Order: sequence, then structure tokens, then C-alpha cells
Amino acid sequence: MSAEPIESIVNEIMNQYNKRPLGWTVLTDPKGNLLVLGPSKGYMLKTLHLNPQEYTGVGMEIEDTENLRRAVEQGPSYGFRPLSERQSEELVRSFSQRDKQNRLISQLLRKKPVPTWELEKKKPSTVISGPIIAHPNLSAISKSQRELESKLKFEADKLFRKKYPHRAAIYG
Repeated sequence: MSAEPIESIVNEIMNQYNKRPLGWTVLTDPKGNLLVLGPSKGYMLKTLHLNPQEYTGVGMEIEDTENLRRAVEQGPSYGFRPLSERQSEELVRSFSQRDKQNRLISQLLRKKPVPTWELEKKKPSTVISGPIIAHPNLSAISKSQRELESKLKFEADKLFRKKYPHRAAIYG
């Protein structure tokens, strides 16, 4: 399987998420790698940040996700969770009380994630998304992860140089 531009991979991920919003896990590392595990498929993405609001990159579907899934199955499912006005106010008030905030966030993460079309339809005032698990180095998970990261890094650099030749010239 070959690397694809991140935009098409993100669209594929969101389509899969909207069909089955429960059972997702998202991990990221400081090197711009994202590991997205859904209930039936997994994806590895390599992002290159162009500025704080814009990025480019590549990604691909991962063939064997069972070992990865077992390593992260204890955590709450990633997803979008709408909050009521009361829940939103309570969350903001809890910021100064760490224990209360932790209990509230744990409670909110037990809510079932919803598809994005439901958010668009109901237009809640507040939506929490996550959790996104910060990992120090996703390539340390396995040899195949290291190989995949290396391939995606090469492909992301190639795409960056093609899409932004003037910016790429700065980096040599």
C-alpha cells in the first residue's frame, strides 16, 4: 500500500469514524506522527506543520493492527462528545480544582462519542474531543512502526517539496 496525501486519508478516517464512532484510539508523538486506530482499520500519518493552523503530510492504512490495539485498549475511546450548557459551565468552573476537574473529565469521557453529522445537526455550544494520547516516540512501538515512520517521513518530505517548492528551498 502506498502513502496518500493526508487530506484524503483524513477524509477516509472521518468517513469510517462517522459510521462507527465508538472504539477509536489516537496517539501522537512530538515528531508529527499520528497513529489512528479504528474498530476495524488503522492508519499512520506523518504531518508537517506549515504554521500553527496549517499542515501537510501523508498517511496510509496499516495492515496489521491487532498488536497495536492490544497495547492501547485500556483507555477511553477517542471521539466527539457534545456537552450541555450545564456540563460546559461545570467544566470551566473546575479548572481551578484539579480533583474535581479530573473526576468531571473522566465522567465526560464515559459518554459515547457521536458522529460529526450529529454535531452539525444539533449544533451544541460545546464539544470535547479526545483523548489524544501523547506518546514520546511512536516508532519505538515496533520494528514495523519504525519502517513505516521512515517511509512516511520520506513521502511527506517529497510531497512538501512538490507542493511548497519555495518553502522547501529554505531548508536546502
